Amino acid sequence: MLRSAPRTTLPWLALALLTASCDSPKPTGECTGTHFGQRVSWPIALNSVQSDALEADGSEHTLVDLNYKPEGVQGLQNFGVDIRLMGKPQFEASGARTVKLLAREGMLVPEETSLVRAWDGNMGATSGYLTPPGVPVEASVTLNRMTPDHAEGQFTYRYSDGATLTCTFDVPDRVYDVDGDIGGGGGGFDDDDDD
Repeated sequence: MLRSAPRTTLPWLALALLTASCDSPKPTGECTGTHFGQRVSWPIALNSVQSDALEADGSEHTLVDLNYKPEGVQGLQNFGVDIRLMGKPQFEASGARTVKLLAREGMLVPEETSLVRAWDGNMGATSGYLTPPGVPVEASVTLNRMTPDHAEGQFTYRYSDGATLTCTFDVPDRVYDVDGDIGGGGGGFDDDDDD
């Protein structure tokens, strides 16, 4: 009669559980709306992430770095924002929180800074906003859920030409890597030996 070998089964089970728990979560979301009269749907880029940021004064804040791929827009490689939050907010069940963003001197600033400390639009490596249409005339961000390892919400831009973009996001605290490596928040890490 054959007997099962629990000593060999246990290591395989542990390995399977460890492998499953090491899967890097993928950011999800998209920007939808109109850009120059055309309907657009731009997927979120896999390098979107929530991370901790250390300020010069020693204070820590949460940074949500969002990047979208503006497919079909000639000459535009990336579209995104860096949302700097006040401290390290955490909420889930208490409900969504919305902050209005005001256009001032070529940028968007939070109307009230108890949750959102700063807002920086970007087009990849370049700070700023789509030109044209320029800085949105009206904008807001809604955070639905903030946990130490997760940020979820949406932001909406309304432009002077009547166009509106609504961008959703659901991002983890580590950069997604298609090769299965997991990087820490804020850009990942280099785990090879080519120093």
